[in-house]
Amino acid sequence: MTMKYLKIIFIFILMHSFNMEAQDLSDYKWKNRIVILYENDTNTADVKSTIEIIDNNASKFSERAILVFVYKDNLLYSVDKIPTDIKKSDILPETYDGYILIGKDGGIKSKTTYPFNLEKLLDLIDSMPMRKSEMRYNK
Repeated sequence: MTMKYLKIIFIFILMHSFNMEAQDLSDYKWKNRIVILYENDTNTADVKSTIEIIDNNASKFSERAILVFVYKDNLLYSVDKIPTDIKKSDILPETYDGYILIGKDGGIKSKTTYPFNLEKLLDLIDSMPMRKSEMRYNK
């Protein structure tokens, strides 16, 4: 009977360690802004064109410390459609027909429907106090 309990304890420890290693969106708090592109069966073309815009403006995203993920079928993917181990935050809706901006403080700053508007997104970020401070500091 002791061996059975040791196996149960071992399995519990193993499962717990896997959960501890899984990333969470909150791991990016105070380091990055995050844009979540919601993809479903009806907006695949919108997501694809958004990713093209993002790729063509990578330096603007890098300068503002913006990470981009695609949320589809309850998983977060890189923009290259590679699944990540990152858990979706509870503050995010399960479904949405657009994209969401999460600020460095971890709060939702914007929920916007497609089509993606790069200038509107960047203007919103640049108007935020933390970003203004970053721009002054990086002069």
